[in-house]
Amino acid sequence: MFGYVQPLKPELKVKEFSLYRGYYCGVCKALGRLYGQPSRFTVTYDAAFLAFINSALTEDEENISLERCAVNPLRPKPIVSFDPAVNYAAAVNLIMAYYKLKDSWHDEKNSFSLLASWVLRPSAMRMKKAYPEIGDAVAKQLGRLAILEAEKATSIDEVSHPFAKLISAVLPAPHVKGRQRRVMEWLGYNLGKWVYIVDAYSDIESDIASGSYNVLIAKYEKDASPLFPSSITAVHVNRQQREKVDTSISSIREKSKAEVEFILNACLAEIGKAFELLDIKKNGALLENIIYLGLPYKTQMMLNGRGESDGSIQGFGRKARCNAGGDKGGL
Repeated sequence: MFGYVQPLKPELKVKEFSLYRGYYCGVCKALGRLYGQPSRFTVTYDAAFLAFINSALTEDEENISLERCAVNPLRPKPIVSFDPAVNYAAAVNLIMAYYKLKDSWHDEKNSFSLLASWVLRPSAMRMKKAYPEIGDAVAKQLGRLAILEAEKATSIDEVSHPFAKLISAVLPAPHVKGRQRRVMEWLGYNLGKWVYIVDAYSDIESDIASGSYNVLIAKYEKDASPLFPSSITAVHVNRQQREKVDTSISSIREKSKAEVEFILNACLAEIGKAFELLDIKKNGALLENIIYLGLPYKTQMMLNGRGESDGSIQGFGRKARCNAGGDKGGL
């Protein structure tokens, strides 16, 4: 996945952030335990959210233990371990990372991505046997997306649809049933669409440099592909070419911003509505932070070209709302 789904850290309580890190580290540990140590390098914040929201739909208490990590072996950290939602998130994280590496090799001929995909392939095959429906859904929707990208489709809604369907399929864990599953699928659909479009907008420059497909480039600057002839990188172009590329990037961002912002805000509204319908049993305040603060803040950071930031939400103009399910309290 992409790592875009995160809480807004300055607005979290210390215990909330500690628990969130516990889920993140739990997914990392589960990857190593279930799929081999190399798979731990693929862990993302999106997987932590996947584990967290599925666990929040159950009343089971987290199994938290203090464990050491190779990254920081001297200081034990609280880790959520041996949790079905964590194990499921690890499996989804692995299969998504595997296909992303394959896509990177296909688009950019990145030799590291090719090598890493070979390393992960046996584990990805084990995951597909354990969760065949998820493996089939991921392969099916990414296949549809590949067709649209090969055709250089220019409709943002059309191109983002397969990835939205993919996240719709993988967001609810197997234990989520009935109405709650349908709500999670709708939340996942809009989250997947949001992720795809945010990624496309933030990757305009790198996709021009590599010659990779990007729906915003295809729609708003059809002649951008030859700006970097023969796939040469930005450091090798002359000043005139660099100025031309910078002008093109600015033009694409300016032309696409209104449409992108409209779609992203529509997705955020639907994500919020779906979240309100979930019967959250625990840890609602942290989920509210992600849904009502983290995602909108990330949206504005990307649209304003400011990239990653841990700044405060104060003055941003959005307020967290309280999910009606469970005893969670508001922000």
